[in-house]
Amino acid sequence: MMASRVMTTLSDVQFYMWGLTMYPVGVSCVACCLAAALGFCFWGKGKQGRGRNPFALEHVRPIEDIITDKATRKKILKNKFSVAKVPEDIDDIIIGSGFGGLSVASLLSRAGHKVLVLEQHGRAGGSCHTFHEKGYEFDTGIHYVGNMAPGSTDRVLIDQITGGRVDYPPMDEAFDTVYLGDPEKARKYDILSDRKKLEASLIKKFPEEEEGIKKMMQYFKDCEGFMEGYFVLKLLPKWILGIMTYTGIYSKLFKPYSKYLSVTTKEILDRCTDNKELRAVFTYIFGDYGIVASESSFGLHAMVLNHYLDGAYYIRGGSSEVVLHTIPIIEDAGGKVLVKASVNKILINSQGQAHGVEVKTKEAKVQIYAKRVISDAGLVNTFFKLLPQEIASKSCIYPMIKQVGSSVSFLTAFIGLRGTKEELDLKAHNLWAFTRTDQEEAMQEYLALSPDELEGYEIPLMFASFPSAKDPSWAARNPGKSTCLIITLARNEWFTKWRDERVKRRSDDYKDLKNSIGRQMWNQLAKINPKLEGSEEFIEMGTPLSNAHYLGSTEGEMYGLQHSIERFAAPAAVHLRAETDIPGLFLTGQDILTAGFTGASFAALLCTSSILNRPLHDDLSQLVKDMKKAS
Repeated sequence: MMASRVMTTLSDVQFYMWGLTMYPVGVSCVACCLAAALGFCFWGKGKQGRGRNPFALEHVRPIEDIITDKATRKKILKNKFSVAKVPEDIDDIIIGSGFGGLSVASLLSRAGHKVLVLEQHGRAGGSCHTFHEKGYEFDTGIHYVGNMAPGSTDRVLIDQITGGRVDYPPMDEAFDTVYLGDPEKARKYDILSDRKKLEASLIKKFPEEEEGIKKMMQYFKDCEGFMEGYFVLKLLPKWILGIMTYTGIYSKLFKPYSKYLSVTTKEILDRCTDNKELRAVFTYIFGDYGIVASESSFGLHAMVLNHYLDGAYYIRGGSSEVVLHTIPIIEDAGGKVLVKASVNKILINSQGQAHGVEVKTKEAKVQIYAKRVISDAGLVNTFFKLLPQEIASKSCIYPMIKQVGSSVSFLTAFIGLRGTKEELDLKAHNLWAFTRTDQEEAMQEYLALSPDELEGYEIPLMFASFPSAKDPSWAARNPGKSTCLIITLARNEWFTKWRDERVKRRSDDYKDLKNSIGRQMWNQLAKINPKLEGSEEFIEMGTPLSNAHYLGSTEGEMYGLQHSIERFAAPAAVHLRAETDIPGLFLTGQDILTAGFTGASFAALLCTSSILNRPLHDDLSQLVKDMKKAS
């Protein structure tokens, strides 16, 4: 215990130096493993200081029918902030109700904590929320999820967070369909959720590229452990990582991460094929993380595609179902999830510890105190807006945010359609459309345009999702209607001149610009699927300004911090973790792990582990084993 207390106070430089002096060159891998294991056993306060295990078999209840009563849903999802609703003796305050924040709140509630979640928007859920417009229901952020087969680790974790009452119907085997070229005569390629079938399908399309296709598919297979290597950098104490890194044991234990982190996707493509069409098919999914092939880590690229190759799933009833069933777990433990609660400051006491927040309302500024503060508001908001700058600037996290930078901005067209999925030929899949095979150059040219040049310009990348076709409960709830979302990358600078105007009251020239882009996206999609022509009842556009207003993103960014190689490598990967060097302040959400529903869930696991001082990944693994035995 004494050794642990000494080691956890060492600076970053000291822990590397300690590794050098204690473990000279030539030390055996076995000794290193033992050192790491011993250090892990002594992590933090030891077993006596551990919180309660939040995982249990009885937490999972039968899947329920979808709650359609508006009043019931509103009571849960739109519980407006007031001082009278704030619970007494709060253990934890969570800023933001994205799934990363709600997941931490749920797990802490299971462990006996009383949690207050504060959301600046008018409804809870972050990118998991849904909204209604002109009689249509739209999701905002979850378009598909991988690894959700019953009994999988991901599914067990999500079921523990939500109570297991949410259903995840599988999408089509061809979960993504890629279109290349002129929309009217685009070449079509199905991405299948079966490795062997996908390989065979590609070889059939590109018979002369069989060797390169097999080689590329093997590279994807080789990267299956990439996430584990990255996850460990967020999990183990820094001094242990110092020992493991210096002695070489880390790179031996986590070969996929070490081998493919700094290799770009383009480099791997160059080893396999020079066929531009095939290269475009292999790189199509870069829109899911926002980095082009010449700059992205192949490990990351492979991790994203691998996530879906064993099956892609949707959420029955839409993404707000996970929010609807998570909030009652928090409230049953005495906590609250309150909306229209804009946090404008994290409070720091005289000892330099985060111990509360200040909420700005129309009437006054309210200060609320707790044992700790957890931010799901993103690192830029947390360190550049909410913390006192004299505190934030001294953190090891502060320079990492600037070095990594923010991810790309985006535009979304929300389209209400007249007709059923059968009438409109809509599949339970996503559609990716590229006008050119040189995706990177096409995107660079597009993003270099001025606002005046955008009207009528062909959109080089489009992601189209059809929530109504993926959700088996949709037709009963919305007969005769369908919905479509089209997303493309954008520059925040295109819209900054209207930043200070009121939401939904902005100038006509702002509306003209966004609507012209939306109409262009729709026209291109209708050329790919002619049955869509004339079915649109309305198109509502979301811009980077919309994202900033509703989701709290500072520049309308899609994925928080940039998903660059620098972000996934040390020291950023090590420092951007749940427990900060500011006492009492913890982080959750996509910025401390990776983007997406699953990324937010496991970021919450890391955060809760730090707060409870227990290795929840071990508890989760044990639960998965227990469930297999029970079944």
